[in-house]
This record gives sequence, C-alpha cells and structure tokens, in this order.
Amino acid sequence: THLFNLKDSLVIYDLSNTYFEGRKSSSELAKHGRSKEKRNDCKQVVFTGVINPEGFIRYSRIYEGNTADITTLEQMVTDLETHSDQLAGKIVVMDAGFASESNLKYLNEKSLKYVCVSRVRPKDVQADLCSKAYRVTDNRNNSIELRIFNPKGYDDQWLYVKSEQKRVKEQSMADKLEDRFEQELIGLSNGLGKKGTVRKTEKVWERIGRIKEKNRGVSGRYTIEIAEEHGNVTQLNWTKKDNQQVDTKTYGEYFIRTNIKNADQKQLWTAYNTIREVEATFRCLKSDLLLRPVYHQKDERVAAHIYLAMLAYQLVNTIRYMLKEKQINHDWKNIIRIMNTQTIQSVLLNTETKKICIRKPARPIEQVLEIYKATETNSMIAVKKKYVV
Repeated sequence: THLFNLKDSLVIYDLSNTYFEGRKSSSELAKHGRSKEKRNDCKQVVFTGVINPEGFIRYSRIYEGNTADITTLEQMVTDLETHSDQLAGKIVVMDAGFASESNLKYLNEKSLKYVCVSRVRPKDVQADLCSKAYRVTDNRNNSIELRIFNPKGYDDQWLYVKSEQKRVKEQSMADKLEDRFEQELIGLSNGLGKKGTVRKTEKVWERIGRIKEKNRGVSGRYTIEIAEEHGNVTQLNWTKKDNQQVDTKTYGEYFIRTNIKNADQKQLWTAYNTIREVEATFRCLKSDLLLRPVYHQKDERVAAHIYLAMLAYQLVNTIRYMLKEKQINHDWKNIIRIMNTQTIQSVLLNTETKKICIRKPARPIEQVLEIYKATETNSMIAVKKKYVV
C-alpha cells in the first residue's frame, strides 16, 4: 500500500480453509470442520484475510480447523487497531457468516462501518419497499434490482437485492434437491419387494431417518407413512405437504445491511461487490499458488506453508495491480502463459580449437512487451557470449 499510496479506508474480511493429506493425529491446528472444498473426509486448517479493495492482504491469522466464522471477528478488529493509524470510520465488508447481531453491535461500539449480507429475512418486506427501484447490471450483463429500505425493529439501513439469474439458480437447486430426495425414497420403496431386503419396521425408519438427514433442506416438506404387517414394512408412501410449498417469490432475493448513514443504492452495491476481490484472492492462493493440500506434519511448518503462499501472493498481486492500472486484466495463469513465450536460445558452435556458446533472447511478442511496459521492466536482455578454449 505504501508503494502505490493506497488508502485502507475500506477493508474486506473473509475466512477460508484448506485440507490436509494424512491423519494429522498430533496436530493442534488440524480439526474436522465445514470444508469449503467439500473435503469433509479430511482435517483442515482455517485462515482469515483482511484484504483491501486492490486485492492486497493486510493482515491474516491461522486458526484451528473447527473454528466458526463469527468467533474470529473481534480478533480481526484488534489487528486493525494494532496496525492502523485510525480505526474509527473504516468500512468493513463481510459475508453473512460474520454478520451476527452481536458482531454488528461490536462493530458499532468500535465506531466501524459495516456492509454485510443479512443472515435473516425481515418481516413484511414488500410493505417496507417504498423507494424507487434502481437497476444495475453485473459483469455478466444480468439485470439486478436494488431498493433501499428501513425494516421495523432494526437501526441500520438495508438494501433489497433481487437477481433474476440468482432466482433461476435457486429454483434449479430446489428442484434437484427435491428430486434427489424422492429418488432415494423410491429406491427404498422398491427394495422392500426384493428378496433379502431388511423390512423390520425400526430398521426401515432408521434408513428413512438417514435419508431425511442427508436431505434435511427439503425433507420437512414431505409426510412419510409406512404400512406394516407383523413388524415388517410392506409399503412406503410419501406426499408433499400443502402448507410447505416453497414460496418461489423469494428466490433470487437477498439483503445487504449497513450502518453507513444516507448511503444510496449505488454506493452500497459498489462497496459490497468489493468482496469479489477476496474470492479472487483465495482462488489464486489455493489454485495458482498451490496452497492446497497441505502435506506438512508439524504445525509450525503448516503455518510457514500458508504464510509463504501469502507472501508469494503479494508479489503476484503487485504485478496484477500494475497491469490493471494499464487496463490489462489477465489472471496469473494467463500471465505465466504469455511470459513463457519469452525464451533464451543457446547455440553451441564447435571449431577446430574452440567451443563457442552464444545465448540470445527471443524477440518478445506484443503481449509480453505490454506486460514489460506496464510493470516498468526493461524488455531488452543483453546478448551473452562465452568462449571456451
């Protein structure tokens, strides 16, 4: 930030995790937790990041793998107090995982501003939506509706967001979940007529319970009944509850909260969308810089692995920031692909008395020259000659 004279008036806070290969029985960091990579079979370690809008990591901490998101926010604020000249007035952008009422109250007490996704849906939303709709388009040209409102029972300001693309996605996900649940019930029902299938009533209910637990997001919408004879199940029936039909009107809707006074729709939407920078940061760390998985056995080496990856990321982001300043928006993999076209050719010539080695750089292609220019790097590599008698 000092190199580019950046001001950290807004910071984005998020948490991620990476998994271990191996049992890690002696580790204090490695714990089973909610894996963002769907590797629930592996132990993991959690790390947080305080990132500015330009993508630079300002502070980070490592936690045990079973650490909950909401428990880390106070330590983040402490780090901000320690390393910042002025804490009051800074804007913290965060996802719903951190936005508990107690955390929002704590940020208020510290005179910090917040922009976050709400964890709850306020009552009587439509009655409160009095402001005129403001429409924006995302980077994929999808239309999004924004409305400022102040729901009853809350002191902060809310932004209603409705996305058609998100509605289609949520509808598709709900249909798939219901279909999967019904297919598992069909499989269980069909198995009752096959030879060798366990039909004991208590065992069948156990299997139903496991299916409901696996599909707990939709299982409450169904009534399941069995017919039994002499302690054995003969038939399995299920129906969808009429009063549990999903209200599809809420699909595609979510809410952003802030304690910034008199903020308009565009300001809030712009501030919230800086959270995409965190997603890009963690994606680069895990995929481009090979943060995952972790093979180290000792916790101090695990911490070194993570922090070295973050140091490497700072260099990567410095290059990408300089490129973006010149309207060059390559990701790191694309930068490597382009720069790999810049090679040095070695030619070995044998004479009667000598061996002459000439090293000559290839002529850089136009995209390479653009990167050299944007990063203020000399594109000319002097030709080297070596004579061996």
